[in-house]
Amino acid sequence: MNDPKVHILLSTYNGSRYLLEQLDSIFQQTYQNFTLFIRDDGSSDNTIELITRYKEQHPKYASRICMLANPSGINLGYMESFWTLLQECGGADFYSFCDQDDVWLPDKLMQGVKFLTAQENSQPILYFSSFYLCNEDLSQRSPAPQVSLPITFKDVLFYTPAFGFSIMINECLRNTALKISDRRNLPHDGWTQKLAAAFGKILYDPAPTACYRRHGLAVTTENQSTRSLIKNWISHDILGDSMYETHYVISRFYQEYASSVSEENRKILELFGTDQKGPVIWWKRLTYRPHLRPTAGGRLALKICFFLNKY
Repeated sequence: MNDPKVHILLSTYNGSRYLLEQLDSIFQQTYQNFTLFIRDDGSSDNTIELITRYKEQHPKYASRICMLANPSGINLGYMESFWTLLQECGGADFYSFCDQDDVWLPDKLMQGVKFLTAQENSQPILYFSSFYLCNEDLSQRSPAPQVSLPITFKDVLFYTPAFGFSIMINECLRNTALKISDRRNLPHDGWTQKLAAAFGKILYDPAPTACYRRHGLAVTTENQSTRSLIKNWISHDILGDSMYETHYVISRFYQEYASSVSEENRKILELFGTDQKGPVIWWKRLTYRPHLRPTAGGRLALKICFFLNKY
């Protein structure tokens, strides 16, 4: 595949504070065969004006910045906004998801293209890379934890190893994802990871390719990151509703693909995707031995949720 075409999919919403820095990092990529598609999700700040001015100030980039029409300023939410971008912006070899407030390192697209072009792209393939965890002004940064390989289907049920902004997918995966009957309340990044793990391949690049801006969070020590994770597990998994949301996504995957996945993955889906209740399935989930999350703390939070029927 010579010089494959990449479509970058960016959903904006009140992103004026950091958007220009992100746009600059996109157009400073070493790989330049791309088009940037932007859908604004009903911003109330001057995000759209900034994009318009950016095109005027950079005429050599203007033809490669395509705004999806949203004349009534409808706010769909980030999930449906990204699905809309994926639906409307076809015709490329690869698709790269993009967030409005990060900064891409110069070789981000080149790395993704290099990994994906080395594969047989007749199957759904998802590439993702490592990144730097950064504070708000990017003055401090530390490498994200490395990902354990291989990544199998069970590894993407209750955990998403790939952050959305780090993902690039091939056309086969895009087409597969868009065939589902109902995309409501399905995160585009988690869903494409499940599809790639079930029917194709997930590729991981340990080289950081972006700066992930974490607003208001310290990233200078491992202990602070650990405390943040523990707080997140308690507030979202154990005390919040995130596990019910997770169950909804897995149950939707079960409804769509139970008959077409491998026998091993079908059994996993039957266990965690069914809406059935009762002591037998409660016990099977609680005593399921394979690791479903990469860290001990994450696995403990999951077990607590199973024990409390918070799933």
